[in-house]
Amino acid sequence: MFILDTLLPIFAKTVLPVFLVAGGGLLLAWRLELDSRTLGRVIFYLGTPSLVFRSLYRMEVDLASMQRLALVAALVAVATATLGWLLTFDQPRDKRAALTLTSGMPNNGNMGIPISYFAFGDVGLALGSLYYVVSSFLSNTFGVVVASAGQAPLIVAVRQSLRVPVLYAAVLGLLINRTGVEMPLPLFRAVDLLADMAIPGMLVLLGIQLRHAPIRERQWVIMRASAIRLLAAPVLAYLLCNALGVGGVERNVITLQAAMPTAVMAAVLATEYDAAPRLVATVIFFTTILSMITLSLVLWYIL
Repeated sequence: MFILDTLLPIFAKTVLPVFLVAGGGLLLAWRLELDSRTLGRVIFYLGTPSLVFRSLYRMEVDLASMQRLALVAALVAVATATLGWLLTFDQPRDKRAALTLTSGMPNNGNMGIPISYFAFGDVGLALGSLYYVVSSFLSNTFGVVVASAGQAPLIVAVRQSLRVPVLYAAVLGLLINRTGVEMPLPLFRAVDLLADMAIPGMLVLLGIQLRHAPIRERQWVIMRASAIRLLAAPVLAYLLCNALGVGGVERNVITLQAAMPTAVMAAVLATEYDAAPRLVATVIFFTTILSMITLSLVLWYIL
């Protein structure tokens, strides 16, 4: 039987560990009062930048591959956000902005990086980290413009993105990688310790944030955004890779990253700019749950 013989082992080896750790965070948040903001800041300013830096510092990927990955990541984000805007023509402006955010912002941090690592090892971790850097930059620039429904000027959004430490970690990691400079051992070990904290920390944080997600919203509207995020995005990424001559592990990681559920960052922006935050939180919850199935199918196809 296909599900038992093929799909279930893929789910158990690659997707289930992620949801088990996130589930631990959810259960903990259910029993205890946890400060997710403080944990989020520790991960945002220390854990994730260290993980991205270490991945890009160690990776052996040529510059052309990185450029192709960045191009496809940007094209998929723009295309899915545009789809979200077009397919919500019957919604009020705030909900339209909300569903555009949820369609175009994949969770490449909390889920994309660990699943890419479990599926493809160190190469998957490096490529997944690079994809995350691109999506993080887009989320903190154009995501701000979308969430504010055009009220925030692009220059303000760009300034906002320049505060994101993961961008500087990526640039520094790539620079040291390309120049061949050897890091001092004490410094590298400190970065290594922080990087090891990032993945479990991100997954626990995801569980804590899902604990507070409302689930009673307009189901049919949610299904539109979920279909774009979980189905249209990986298909589009795969087709773009084929069109640009991207193959192998690189194409597989890009397709997998594009298939991720909606990022928690979308809820942060929606709350900040009052773009139907409850609707966004509900889409995050449903796409995360549904992704247990869709990610298993994507992994079956690409592995």
